[in-house]
This record gives sequence, structure tokens and C-alpha cells, in this order.
Amino acid sequence: MRALVTGGAGFIGSHIVQRLLETGHEVRVVDDLSTGRLSNLDGLIDDLEFHELDLRDGSALRGPMTGCDAVIHLAALPSVPRSIANPLASHEVNATGTLNVLNAAREAGAGRVVMASSSSIYGAARESPKREDMRPLPISPYAVSKLAGESYCRSFFEVYGLETVALRYFNVFGPRQDPESEYAAVIPKFIRALSLGEAPVINGDGEQSRDFTYVDNVVDANMAALVADGVGGRVYNIACGGAVTLNEITARLRDALGAQVEPIHGPERVGDVRHSLADISAACADLGYDPVVGLEEGIRRTVGYYREQGASAAAATVSAPRLRLVPAPARPPRRDGKRMLITGGAGFIGSHLAETLLQRDDEVRIVILDDLSTGAYENIEQLVDGERVRFVRGSATDARTVDELMRDADRCIHLASAVGVQMVVSEPLDTLMKSVRASNVIMHAAARNGVRVLFSSTSEVYGKQSHRLLAEDDDLIFGSPAKGRWTYAIAKSFGEALIHGYSRQRGVDATIVRLFNCVGPRQTGTYGMVLPRFVRQALAGENLTVYGDGKQTRCFTHVRDTVAALLALSDAGAACGRTFNIGTPNLISIHELARRVIVRSGSDSGITLVPYEQAYPSGFEELGTRVPDTTCLQELTGWEAQYTINDAIDDVIAYERMRLVRPSPLGPAATAGA
Repeated sequence: MRALVTGGAGFIGSHIVQRLLETGHEVRVVDDLSTGRLSNLDGLIDDLEFHELDLRDGSALRGPMTGCDAVIHLAALPSVPRSIANPLASHEVNATGTLNVLNAAREAGAGRVVMASSSSIYGAARESPKREDMRPLPISPYAVSKLAGESYCRSFFEVYGLETVALRYFNVFGPRQDPESEYAAVIPKFIRALSLGEAPVINGDGEQSRDFTYVDNVVDANMAALVADGVGGRVYNIACGGAVTLNEITARLRDALGAQVEPIHGPERVGDVRHSLADISAACADLGYDPVVGLEEGIRRTVGYYREQGASAAAATVSAPRLRLVPAPARPPRRDGKRMLITGGAGFIGSHLAETLLQRDDEVRIVILDDLSTGAYENIEQLVDGERVRFVRGSATDARTVDELMRDADRCIHLASAVGVQMVVSEPLDTLMKSVRASNVIMHAAARNGVRVLFSSTSEVYGKQSHRLLAEDDDLIFGSPAKGRWTYAIAKSFGEALIHGYSRQRGVDATIVRLFNCVGPRQTGTYGMVLPRFVRQALAGENLTVYGDGKQTRCFTHVRDTVAALLALSDAGAACGRTFNIGTPNLISIHELARRVIVRSGSDSGITLVPYEQAYPSGFEELGTRVPDTTCLQELTGWEAQYTINDAIDDVIAYERMRLVRPSPLGPAATAGA
């Protein structure tokens, strides 16, 4: 039999490809490598025919599909959280992609299509165990897209006579499952955390239960579904038929790994179901399905695999003599510098940066990566055309996405980060973990692909240093890590140390910039940004709320000046390996800032002083005066600030008035994926 496996370079797909080859079948694999990877097919690639293509291009499937007897369709954008972040992409890949596969299979005369569906389609259905004849109540866009795929399968069976079988997988785990993705499944994610001595994060109370299914059982089900008689148009649950809570699975993984670290609990995830248990009697009766690998054995095999992977990596590391630096891999040749990757590019600074790049260079090509957690698509909507500017909704913590985008970049300006004092104090754990992981992912991908990086840090790293010009080589003095106020500074200082490490040991061209209170149009006041908040209050006729006594001072920098400095340093080869302050030395008190906003907006608003303890959660700590020394920046690039704080106030007032008169339309959730 000649079988086509879509998503064959993925976790489950690679196991099915291996079984097909072992049993003497001819195999073709289709994968766009967005979530799959060729390393999953190590030792197999020479024995199969591989096609790198996107299922959303239906015409591209015709060639690989020609002459195939059967199709196992696994390609998808997995994960409930991913679909909630980007519902359009989930629909296009999972629903439209399935329709394209079915249509190509029908046109090519394939005998059967076995589709990978998901237990998530049961959604809010309370009855347990889940039976195939129950009414689906999907919650997440991912579940909806999988249910749509099932419906297309049944339609093609009823209308065209194409033999289709849909298999609803329940929480599959096993070797080759990626533990590092932002959307990693719970078992590999927890194995990785426990192996590193980190506390795994359980969403919610941990009493939600799942029917965990070892990957070999899923492979058996697919092989049976390829040849079983009388199953056209049917759907089957594929699981083990036993429920285990997340607390229990964590305890079993701790025992298997001999880990001592205790898990921590985070907020419940939107779109998650509470309990998921399968009735597998139909699959057992019709397919001869028998889940021979139980949970304990599956965990043993999976832990063994990741231990072996870790041992192999460790062996590669210790094979060199101690204290010798491992030479960096040869970097790809330097390109023309016209291809820019901007992380956080839909944010306040990022959108101005992209706009300025387009204005100054007709040949520049920009990819904007942003998860829109604090940025807004409306900031860049007028720029995105799919050619000169492409938008990818995703996180800088997603290693696969970042590496893919770095392959086609000459430079990366890394702006993606948590923003605002309010967010930093309220969400210290997310601030720390996302910032640190994103920095590591960016630098690793830059090292692999020979991309120059400009890393955006902050004046926060100076900590309690104050009351004089702050130079880049000054000591950094933080408060207690127990206070959330310092989480952001600690995360950014770690990022700076990481950048220096990659620069010294891996030869990455990297520059660090410390931004001092950048302000201007498009800045949000949601997370404690003072100027846009003042302007919105003034235009609404409300009193401006000043936290503390208002005597605290800041040095504000217009976003246009910040962007000019960023681009000057990005162009300057002599900036590599160095750190630069970007800011102005002109101090203004927060009370005076509020007064000027009132005057320049023509508002009748007053000023209300609000004590810090009422404005911020516990852990806030006010800072002294910070004034940047920009000598290094000026000597290298000739940069000088062109705009005053009054210019910034006027521009923000004009922008906010425009929004009041003609609100910007909301942009789509995403226009592209990676």
C-alpha cells in the first residue's frame, strides 16, 4: 500500500510513518514543518518521499496525492490555547486544510482517509464517559475546527463514497513530543520542568482529569482504521478508558523522575474542559483496538526517552575539555540587511519603528511577530500588505516560530516584553518567565541563523541608582526579589547577561539598549503608562489621578527620538557587544506633567493625589530620579533628541482626540501563522 501521511514529521505522525515503513508500506509525507520537525524522521527520511507544503494550498496536494491508496491525515495546528489566541489560523489549517485533503484524495482516487480528530469536541458535555453518539458541545476554536473536519469526512463519505474514518484522540503522550513549545502538552512539559528542578505549573486546582493515551496505542488504532471493513463515515474514541487527575499525573511523574520539587498552581485556562474520559468500546468492537500500553508503562517509556535525550545532550557538552569554549557553528553568510524581524512589533514602539523603516527604505522587508497580549493589530493594520510587511501572531517564547522567522531575517529588533508598572507588580511570575524565555529563544535562533540582534532593555535595570547621570557601566542595585516591583528589572538584567554570553561564546552580533520612559501616540494607559492615562482623563473632563505626592520626577523621551536611536544603533557595526542608554536628561515631575496636560488640552480637569497603596498591589516601591548619560550613543551615532516633552504631550492629545472622533477599527485576530 502507498500511504500519504499529512503532518508526518510531527510527534504522532513520525510514529505512524515508522510503523508503516516497518510493515512494508510505501510512504509519502506532507508537512509544512511549522510544528513538525525533520529530526523526528531521523533514520527514516531516506526510505520515504517528503513534501514540504501547506495544506491551505489545495492545489499543492495534487502531486503528492497522485497514486496513493490511503491517507492518514494528522496535519493540524494543535492546542486549545493556540486556537484561542488565533482562531482564524486554527480554522484555516484544521477545517479548510482537511477539506483540501479530502478533495485531493477524492480526485486522486484514494481508497480511504483516516483523520485525526480530538476529544476536545465533546467540550461542555457533562456526561461521562464520552461516547461517540453524544452531542458535541465544543468550547474552543480548536474543538470547533476539528468537529468541522469530522463533518467534512462524513459528508465526503455520504456524497462521494470516499471511505473516511475519524479518530478522536484523548491526550496522547510519548517520545518526540515537544516539551519546549509555548503550547506543549502537560506530560512532556512537566517532565522537562521536573528534570530541570523547576516547579511545574498546574492550571487550576489540578483535580481536572484526563484519559492519557500512550502514542503506540494511537499508532495501532490508525493501522487498524486503514484496513477495517464497514467503518466508512464513522468516528471512534481512541484512549485507554481511564481518567487520571493532573495532580495524580504530576505525582507519578515526580516518582518516575525522583524529583523533589513541588508543583505550583496557576489560573485555569480558558477553553479547558473539566473532565475527559473515553468510552472505547466501539473502537474495540469495530477496529479490534486494544490499548496494550497502559499509563504506568507509557510514563516509564516516555521518561526513559527524555532521559536519554538529556544524556545525549550532556555527553555532547562534556566531551570537550573543561573550561574550553566550544567554537560557535559557522554562521550563514551576512545578507543585505534589508530583512527585519521585529518582535513586539504591534506594540507602541514597534509600530512606530516599522512605520519609520518603511518611510526611509523602499527595499526593506519586515516581519512583525506579536501575540497581541499588550500590542494591538490596529497599530500596524495600515502597514501590513503581505509583501513588504507581514504579520505573524505568535509569541517570542515559541522556539519553532522564532527559528523559522529568523531564517529569513538579517536583523532582529527584540521589543516583545511585559509593559507597565501595573502589570509588573500584578503578574510577577509571568513577567519573569516570559521575558527570560523569550530572550533565550531569540538569541538561540539568532546564533543558529547569523542574525544581528538589537535587544530592548530598560532603565529599570539601574534599580535604586538615582540622583545623577546614569552611565552604562554603573552598578545595578535592586531591591528585594520578594517585592514584585523588581521582577521586571531582574528579568531584563538577566536578558542583558544572556545577550553578552551569546555575544562572547557564540559570536552573535548583539546590541543592548536601555530605554528611559518612552512616550508618544499609540501608547496604552492600561498598564500604568502615565501620559496616555493623563490625556484620556483630561479629554474626558475627569480629574487626573497622580500617584503619591506627585513630586517624583522622570525623563521622558518622544517615541520618534527613541526610534531614531534604535535605527542608528542597528546600522552601526561598532555598536555590537555594547550597551547604550536611550533617553533625554530633561526632568519633569509627575505633578507638573499632569498640569501641562490639562493646560495643553484646554481641559477643566483638576488633579487628585492617590496614595501608592491604593494605586498598586503590595510589592510596589517608588524610585528616585533617573537621568540617562547618553554620551556613548551620541559619540557613536551623533544622535540628539529632536522633540520635547511638550511635543510628546501635544502628539498624544492629537492622537487621543482622533480616536475619540473616529475610533480605529479592530484588526483581525491574525493574518498569518508560522
